[in-house]
Amino acid sequence: MKTTLTHAKNPAADWNISASAAADTGEKIASAQILVNGSTEYDKSFNPPINNWQQTLIQKGQYPGDNTSELIVTNDKGDDTDAEDSWS
Repeated sequence: MKTTLTHAKNPAADWNISASAAADTGEKIASAQILVNGSTEYDKSFNPPINNWQQTLIQKGQYPGDNTSELIVTNDKGDDTDAEDSWS
């Protein structure tokens, strides 16, 4: 599983958080979850499982302040792949 997790300053307020995943050969994406500063902001299961996924969350986190986002993608075999992004 290949994942990306990035952030960018939103001109209006706070941060935009972008996440994506691409399944490797022989696996599919069964669910994806994004946590921002420890709180679940996105949680979705895919039935049937999918090959590629992307999501952008608008105006999340705190500006100014310390922030952490975490992406958890679960494949169709139940294995998790995590990514984390932290910034101030």
